[in-house]
Amino acid sequence: MLILALDSSTGVVTVAVARAGEDAPGAGEPRREVLAEISVPSRGASETLLPAAHAALNLAGADLGEVERILVGVGPGTFTGIRIALAAARALALATSAALSRNSTLNALAAPALLCAGNPDVLAVLDAKRRQVFAQLFASDGLRGEILCAAPGELAAQLPVREESREKDMLLVGDGAVRYREELSGLGRIPAEASPLHRVTATGHVLSADFAPVPASEVVPLYVREPDAEVRRDLNPWSRS
Repeated sequence: MLILALDSSTGVVTVAVARAGEDAPGAGEPRREVLAEISVPSRGASETLLPAAHAALNLAGADLGEVERILVGVGPGTFTGIRIALAAARALALATSAALSRNSTLNALAAPALLCAGNPDVLAVLDAKRRQVFAQLFASDGLRGEILCAAPGELAAQLPVREESREKDMLLVGDGAVRYREELSGLGRIPAEASPLHRVTATGHVLSADFAPVPASEVVPLYVREPDAEVRRDLNPWSRS
C-alpha cells in the first residue's frame, strides 16, 4: 500500500511517501518503509504543501495515481495549518480515490523517541502559544494519557503519576519542551534544541498511525481548545448581535 502522509500543524510543512505491507494474522504491525520525506518551513502552507507532496512523490519515483492512502495530521497545533492539511488531504483523496486516515500530531512527535533503544516514557509537548502547551504522555509499555492543554508550570499536576517514568527519567520532546525548558526540566530529560526528536515529521505519522480508513466527514481538526479566532470574537463586543 502506497501512502502519502502530510502535516502542516506546526512550524513545518512535512510530507512523506511510504509503503506499508498488509496485516497478516499473528504478524503484528505491518512493515512500514519510508521512501521519501520533504520538510520545509510552513510560512504560506497553503502554497507549499501540495508542491511538497508532488516533490516527495518524485523523489520516491511514484505517481499520485498510485497512492492508496492519504494520511493526515489533524492536530493539535496551529489552527490555520491544521485546516490547510485537512483540506489538502480531502482534495487529494477525492482526486485519487485513495482512502483517508488520520493521526494526531502528538502521536507523530512521540513516535521516533519511543523507538529509540532504552528510552523511558515520552512526554510530547507542543507550544500552544498563549503561554500554554499541548502535551500527552506516551508510556513505553504502550499506554498513553489524555491530551492536555495547560500552562507549563501547571503541567506536572495534571500528568498521571507513573513511578516508572521517575525512575528512568522521562524524555520530553517538542518545541514546547524547548521553549519552556526551565519550567519543564523537573519533569525529565529534554534533549538539546537541535535534536531531531523535537520536530513533528511525516515519517513520525507513518511510524505511529494505525492506517484505519475513515470517511472524509470524520477527518476533522483536533483543536483541544477554542480556536484563536473564536476567542477574539468573544472578546470583541461589536461581534455580538
